[in-house]
Amino acid sequence: MLIGIAGEAYFRLSGRFGNVISELSTDSAYWRFEPGVGLLRPPHMELTLSNSVDSWTVQRANSLGFLDREPIDPARAAESCHISIIGDSFVEGREVPISDKLQVRLEELAAREAPHLDVTTSAFGISGTGQVNQLPFYDRYARRMSPDMVVLVFVRNDAHDNSTRHKVLRPGYVPERLPHGQVSLDEDGNIRWLPPAIDFSDAVFAQASEPLNSWRNRTIYRFAQSSYFMRWLGIRAKLINVNDPVYERFLPSQDSVKLYQEWMHLVGKATTTENDFNYMEPWVFTRFALAQFKRRADRDGATLMVLAIHQLGGEGKYIFERLSATAESMDIPVVSQHDYIIKQGGHIKDARFTVDHHWTSEGHQWAAEAIWEHIEDEWHGQCPQVEPQQDVEVKWTHLNDPSDEDGRDYTLHALDEPLPLWYKFHTPGGEAWVQTFPASDLEGYRSMYESVKSRSPTAYSDWNVHLYDDGLTYLMESCSADDRDIPFFMHVFPEDESDLPRERQSSGFENLEFYSEFRGVTFDGICMVSIDLPEYEIARISTGQFIRGINSEDSLVWGVHYNFALPEIIDAVNELRRSERKPEIRSNFDVYIDDGRLIYVKDSCSNQDRDTPFLLHVFPADEKDLLDRYEESGFDNLGFEFMQKGGMHNGDCFAAVALPNYEISSIRTGQVADSVETWRARYNFALPGIIDAVQKFRLSGREPDIRSNFDVYIDTGRLVYAKDSCSADDRDLPFFLHVFPADDKDLPTGREESGFDNLGFELMQRGGESNGVCFAAVGLPEYEVDYIRTGQFVRGEAHVWEASIDLAE
Repeated sequence: MLIGIAGEAYFRLSGRFGNVISELSTDSAYWRFEPGVGLLRPPHMELTLSNSVDSWTVQRANSLGFLDREPIDPARAAESCHISIIGDSFVEGREVPISDKLQVRLEELAAREAPHLDVTTSAFGISGTGQVNQLPFYDRYARRMSPDMVVLVFVRNDAHDNSTRHKVLRPGYVPERLPHGQVSLDEDGNIRWLPPAIDFSDAVFAQASEPLNSWRNRTIYRFAQSSYFMRWLGIRAKLINVNDPVYERFLPSQDSVKLYQEWMHLVGKATTTENDFNYMEPWVFTRFALAQFKRRADRDGATLMVLAIHQLGGEGKYIFERLSATAESMDIPVVSQHDYIIKQGGHIKDARFTVDHHWTSEGHQWAAEAIWEHIEDEWHGQCPQVEPQQDVEVKWTHLNDPSDEDGRDYTLHALDEPLPLWYKFHTPGGEAWVQTFPASDLEGYRSMYESVKSRSPTAYSDWNVHLYDDGLTYLMESCSADDRDIPFFMHVFPEDESDLPRERQSSGFENLEFYSEFRGVTFDGICMVSIDLPEYEIARISTGQFIRGINSEDSLVWGVHYNFALPEIIDAVNELRRSERKPEIRSNFDVYIDDGRLIYVKDSCSNQDRDTPFLLHVFPADEKDLLDRYEESGFDNLGFEFMQKGGMHNGDCFAAVALPNYEISSIRTGQVADSVETWRARYNFALPGIIDAVQKFRLSGREPDIRSNFDVYIDTGRLVYAKDSCSADDRDLPFFLHVFPADDKDLPTGREESGFDNLGFELMQRGGESNGVCFAAVGLPEYEVDYIRTGQFVRGEAHVWEASIDLAE
């Protein structure tokens, strides 16, 4: 108790942790109700505000009831390039001083970058509102400023806030009695305006009564509502989730919590049929609200844009994609703050507070910079000269009074025309757009299907995957609900890892997960999905479907890989074959050495050929070229997975691996399954020189110095071995080479007893095979040699052949 009293006294006396303002009471000293608009701040009231953990400010509301500077004179705004910013708690910006907020930072940035534009700004933000609720902010306040641009700040929960049916789940409001204006569908499918209700707080229904809402939870939240210290302690101890609106301000019933959580799980998913309208509804109203803002902007001669905040990247990217498709179909540009931050090399975590994820001062700055980057392109050095459209009329009516005094019906219709969601598909003929509504557009879908199907898939699996210049299209015939509902993954590996977002550079790829119902359409039992690829240079992709598991243990349903170098590799192999050039290595795979790389190829390859890992050991001419970790082994280890370096085409396998820049002595390559080599081959880079030397000897008529199973020539300090029509034994059996010096003192330490230098070798280490002929070359010691004995043997058994030469004679 003493600790609690001391903690509460500190928090209240320090002034650092202010009031967590409730949205449930119009009696609160921190709100006032404005008829037709809803809850605003009391004008000129000084507020001490905090998220109870890591942000606290003292701010004064302006005369309009918003946490912004005092609005400039409308005549002054009309003369300038004025930008009105409209949004919810991110624009309200309780967490930072007014001097750090988006609108102030944007005005300062414009003054530095383009003083000739004379940019002025204003902001209208109230916590807990969506675009539908914010329409009166424009009508009542922003329009007075004659804005040249209107910026709507879109956050993750805005679609939720735009739907009456979903919004009431959060604090348990009664529909039609809400603290801000809302819209609703009537029985005929018409959208009607619901004005804000001053008595909304008397109609909250979600106070808990079920036994599941335990006395412990009730006690924690009641203490948190009344005590700064207990709220801080509850959040720090993770007994209260400050980010969850269900728990933030009231004691919810379990039914309310369940409904809200189900909606939050589904809100980011796209749907394509009217049967899914329960989950489409928030986006129907979001589209409606954006259309209303667009009509107002066009009417008043302003341009309209949407800023999608940092939340709409990563896991929130699905919401961003849906927002973009909805807004851009109405010619409303959408700017991504998330993408801007990543492009600048920033960290998303620096844009938000840890506890409630609202913008830090840095987040407000990045938002201003993202908007300004768009304005520079949009305004081209001057404010846009847009002629107002005088014939556009916008008027709200009361739910129970659909006609005004002149008898005209101003009911706002939404569903008397299709509400399309547009999807971009990649086809052999280029990009094409189709829309999910109306369902009668089946001919468009069928045409798209025939266009995609006209070309062979890039990869075959459960879904056939078609790769185009800027994206992938997935196609499945006779697809089921399970096929559609399982999430997709797409891992994109760039040529240059610095192109990746900073948080993905450790993994080496960008993860573009998506759902088919969000990116595709279903018709006649056929499913088509299309997704764009990043604009940077791509090395390869891996894609498929997976089932989310417990504790992040996901299970793969299917997966395919594609290497973007594959077409070029195939062309190179075809060119090599046309030239009738033989492979440097003939084994399970044919291997060509071409332009500083190895090219592997096998006709009619099997799954085992494709899936078994490859070994590739590169032996440098000078071991000093090796990295420290490879010095002991004596070779560079460039082992690889086949699908990382190549791919399949028409049943054949192709791969290409770049070789190091240093001078190479030899390579060893093959495949290894469960630590057992399925095949292995070796190639010596000196082989072409050895072949040239042998051909020169033979053309000159020179006889070998040794004639035996192999012909052996003594040539400028080396022995050169050659055999026509050599067998596998000739190639694979080890060679012995005993060199007797003229002076025993020249022998290496340890060889004095035997009396000779042992230079035994394997043919593929010292040479190789070409067109059925085996070659090898071995350097002789620099001391004077008297006698040489050489041949081949079977380990542990007798020599297969043996020959010698006495150089002293």
